Amino acid sequence: MENPTHSLFIDESGTKEYADEIVPYGAGRSRYFIFGGVLATNPAAGSLTSEIIKLKETHFGTREVEVKSTWLRIPNKRKEKYLDAYSINEDSLNGFVDSYYQLLSSADIVLLASVVDKSQVQEKYTRPHYAPSIAYELILQRLEQAISGKASVIMDDMSGSTPKMTQYRDNLLKQHRLLRQHGSKLLSGFRFEKLLKELHFSDSKTHHLIQAADIVAYNVHRQFRDHGDEWEQAGLKSLPTYDYFGRLVGKFRQGPGGRIQGYGVVKFPLNHRNYWAVSKK
Repeated sequence: MENPTHSLFIDESGTKEYADEIVPYGAGRSRYFIFGGVLATNPAAGSLTSEIIKLKETHFGTREVEVKSTWLRIPNKRKEKYLDAYSINEDSLNGFVDSYYQLLSSADIVLLASVVDKSQVQEKYTRPHYAPSIAYELILQRLEQAISGKASVIMDDMSGSTPKMTQYRDNLLKQHRLLRQHGSKLLSGFRFEKLLKELHFSDSKTHHLIQAADIVAYNVHRQFRDHGDEWEQAGLKSLPTYDYFGRLVGKFRQGPGGRIQGYGVVKFPLNHRNYWAVSKK
């Protein structure tokens, strides 16, 4: 049995299905689908988990707190899930959020994200692949390029919610095995040699690092929702940045010169390359 040296924790943001019409989106379906990931060696993952638990216990009095991006943003959920549930005030919750982001930004981790622009995919392909399958392969390509060793992949488990979610889970399990056996469907000749055989699922309610991956996925989604067109805008010298994405941007996998486009954050389809890099200032 192979022993992993690394683990990649993944969560998603955005709706999975394509819309019946490209613009505008119906039924609340998002333009983008995102997988966000936290990549760490197993010792680093254990250390970060311990620090997150300490932080939760300090601010909430318990480790049994689910950090969920939408709950932190939506006022009624923020009140229900945090302020009322743990009898804390806004200042205390804001203090936790600031400390949580600081912890992630200083931890020994690498962030990865794959972004599928479903509108552009529908424009470009008559029979497009399912958005999560595109996003899953893209994030695994970056995992393959980021490490030497072997990696386990752990994803938020939603199999208990609806039959459709069970199918989604089964599709990803099958895709993971096929990628290991036959290589990439998106990039000719690309092989996946560092993945363990099986994709694993875990409940985000109790998994501290999948909760961190939720934060990554949401902030990438907000970056693209707010500034997605600028990602490929020719001649743009500086990328407008969603504040909380900006807090974590330095942790995304980087290439030469601090470049994150195509390294830590990969978009499909990519129509124009802007070599977005993390500023050292």
